[in-house]
Amino acid sequence: MTVSVGAKFGNSFERWFERHLRVLMLAPAMLVLLTLTIFPSIYMIIAAATRISPNPDLPWQFAGADNFLRLLTDDQFHVGLLNTLVFTVFAVSTEFLLGLGLALLLDRYIRRLNFLKTVLMLPMMLPPVAVAITWKLIYEPQFGVLNEIMFRLGLPLQAWAGDVRLAMFSVIVADVWQWTPFMFLLMLAGLASLPDEPYEAAAIDGASAWRQFWDLTLPFLKPIIAIALLLRIMDALRLFDLVFILTGGGPADRTKTLSLYIYQVAYRFADPSYAAAISLFVLFMTVAFSTWFIKRMRLAD
Repeated sequence: MTVSVGAKFGNSFERWFERHLRVLMLAPAMLVLLTLTIFPSIYMIIAAATRISPNPDLPWQFAGADNFLRLLTDDQFHVGLLNTLVFTVFAVSTEFLLGLGLALLLDRYIRRLNFLKTVLMLPMMLPPVAVAITWKLIYEPQFGVLNEIMFRLGLPLQAWAGDVRLAMFSVIVADVWQWTPFMFLLMLAGLASLPDEPYEAAAIDGASAWRQFWDLTLPFLKPIIAIALLLRIMDALRLFDLVFILTGGGPADRTKTLSLYIYQVAYRFADPSYAAAISLFVLFMTVAFSTWFIKRMRLAD
C-alpha cells in the first residue's frame, strides 16, 4: 500500500513537472527581470508623481503632474533636450555613413585583410570611460596630441572640449570614433549575406556600380540598416559617461545632455522626484520614436 501511494505521488509529480517545465525554466530569468527592470520602473513612476524630501524621515507627498509640468518651464531641461537631439542626429548619421562606406570598401576591395577588420573593431570593445579619458587627454589644450599636431602644422591651437564652439563637435568625434565600428560590423555582415544572382543579372544588363548600389544593395540592406540605426539612436539618446568625463556638460551647458541633467537633478540638487519625471520623459521619447521608426520601416517595405 505504501509503495503504491509513493508511486502515485511520484507519477503525479512527474506529470506536474513536465507540464510546468517551461515555466520553471523561465522563472530565474523572470525573477531577474522583475528585480532589475519592472520594480525600478514602477518605483520611478511612483517617485515622479510625488515629492520626495532629502530628509528620509519626512513622508512622500503626492504631487500629481506637477513634476511633469515643470518640464515646460525648465530652461535647463530644454537645453539638455536640444543638445541630446543635436548629438543624436549628427553622431548617428556620421557613424552610419562611415560604417557603410568602410563596409563597402572592405567587402569589395580588401576582403582578405582580416586583421584590418579586427583593428577597426577595437574602439567598440573599449569601455566608454576609457574612451572618454583617452579623448580627454587627446583634447588637452597644453599637452594634448591634437594640439601638438596643430602646432607642427602651423595651425592655431584650440581648447577643443573646453571651447564653446567646439565642445559638442569634440564629443561627437569621440563618439563617432568608438561606435562607427558597430555600424561597420552590422553593414559588413549584411553585405556578406547578399545574393550574387541579382548583381550578375544587373551587370549583364549594363547597370553601373552606383545603380547596383542604389537599386540592389540599399534595398537588401534595409532591415540591417533599420536595426543599426534604431540601436544607435536609442543608445545616443541616453548619452552620459562620455559627456560626464569629457566636458562635464560644459562649457556654458553646450554639451549638457538629458542623462547628465538627470544625474545633476538627482544628486547635486537632491530632487529625485523631478529626476524621475525627466527619466520617464526620456523613456517615453525613446519608446515613441522606436515605435514610429519601426512602423515607417514596415510601410516602406
